[in-house]
Amino acid sequence: MSDRNVAAFNNFLHQNIPLVRFMQLQLISCSENKLTAKAPTTPNLNDKQTIFGGSSSALMTVCGWSLIKFNLEQRGFNNDVVIANAQTRWHKAQNDDLIISAQGQVHWPDIIAAINNRQQPKITADAQVINQRKQICTNMSASYVILNQVKG
Repeated sequence: MSDRNVAAFNNFLHQNIPLVRFMQLQLISCSENKLTAKAPTTPNLNDKQTIFGGSSSALMTVCGWSLIKFNLEQRGFNNDVVIANAQTRWHKAQNDDLIISAQGQVHWPDIIAAINNRQQPKITADAQVINQRKQICTNMSASYVILNQVKG
């Protein structure tokens, strides 16, 4: 997907999700099955001057959601996407800028067919936060549901 489309989606996120704007999340790239983003340390610190666990969890949630929502929009769909469940593990404290990735093995023709058949497909996305030394600090596996569009 083009850098222009990713930049437009970044603007959408910052305008519609205040937490994303505050946490200064920036999408770097997005393909059919992988999204990469970054966020600075300062707005995401806890009282110990390490990355707040809630920040890493929220950023991974948004990145998994964005991977799906962005790809739907690139295919002309405006369906809502919601998180259904997630499991998160924190492996080590982090005190530098975050690099977040989300990936899923999505076969988009099957997802689009399910949407067109008024089904609500579920997609699993795995996300991780790594530090500047490329060590995994946090990872998450989450399921997202693509809701049917409401016609109005």
